[in-house]
Amino acid sequence: LKVWNVAGGSAFVTFKDHTAPVTAVHFLASGTAVLSASLDGTVRAYDLVRYRNFRTFTSPEPQQFVSLAVDPSGEIVCAGTLDSFEILVWSLRTGRLLDVLTGHQGPVYGLAFSPTATVLASSSWDCTVRTWDVFEAKGLVEPLRHTHDVLTLAYRPDGKQLCSSTLDGQLFFWDPMDGVCQGSIEGRRDIAPGRKVRDRVTAANNSSGRCFTSICYSADGAYLLAGGASKYVCMYDVADRVLLRRFQITSSRALDGVLDQLNSKNMTDAGPLQLLDTAPSDDEDEIVG
Repeated sequence: LKVWNVAGGSAFVTFKDHTAPVTAVHFLASGTAVLSASLDGTVRAYDLVRYRNFRTFTSPEPQQFVSLAVDPSGEIVCAGTLDSFEILVWSLRTGRLLDVLTGHQGPVYGLAFSPTATVLASSSWDCTVRTWDVFEAKGLVEPLRHTHDVLTLAYRPDGKQLCSSTLDGQLFFWDPMDGVCQGSIEGRRDIAPGRKVRDRVTAANNSSGRCFTSICYSADGAYLLAGGASKYVCMYDVADRVLLRRFQITSSRALDGVLDQLNSKNMTDAGPLQLLDTAPSDDEDEIVG
């Protein structure tokens, strides 16, 4: 886990405690600590003053964590699992496991606390979003049902609206208290991923990657930023449900999928030239010798 200086663009500390990929990161509101969830079955809390791992959260049974959230007070830590479809709840102060929330039928890839209440929202590949009263360990409203896997979600800063992103590239807006859908945005064409080296079809005809995996409201709640496996970040007007602007965040050709079209000269009958091993083998060296 690396922590970066935004102004200078350099990493000022690296934590090497995790033994598997890190899947989620969350800063405390105080800015004094950062938490990370990993596929190694741990959630770790790091002190950004002394640069140390001061708390490690684990589960009774081996788990792989893929989502993470901390309540606004900084007292409750929640993590969603990949295999058991559960949400584990810990106390940040004591490190003790407080509860296990069950109900999802697929990996829990999105978690978010309401900014104004102790309400947790979770999104899953079972095509639902659920809201929970963490202290009562129960659901608040009926599951918010979608037609495709729900990848992530975010609360508006006033807590009165919830946005969810699905695998088919749509953004849905919900009233989290009543469970009513207030509208949606079709974003498949907006995100426009480029053509990767292994792709057999053009970027325009490729349905892969046309979805948002990360969304965030602006501070005033008037706009929504959404990004995914693309060189673009899209900004939408929440009230009018329209695309305002696309920001291109990279033009580096070292990254796969940045170009919309590939050079046909690099394509061979055996596949893309970049993926072929053209170095001489040991057998060829023996024949030449």
